[in-house]
Amino acid sequence: MKILLQHTQSLRYLRTVETWTKDDSDAHNFLHSQRAIDFAHEHDLKDVYVTVKFLGREPEVAIPLPVKPLFTQSQARLY
Repeated sequence: MKILLQHTQSLRYLRTVETWTKDDSDAHNFLHSQRAIDFAHEHDLKDVYVTVKFLGREPEVAIPLPVKPLFTQSQARLY
């Protein structure tokens, strides 16, 4: 399973902060959905999905952002 950020209009996947790619195998894998959500909020990314790609299977799951983080960074340290 891969956790990716995908632009809603171009459908490209985030590779680096400034680079997007058509190929999901070149995209940055966040490994956890909360990391992808936090990254999108920290970098003020607009019009993105958190996309879950299941290796070797379809379909994929795309969740539109913005989704509010569950905790702030300081609150997360408490847990």
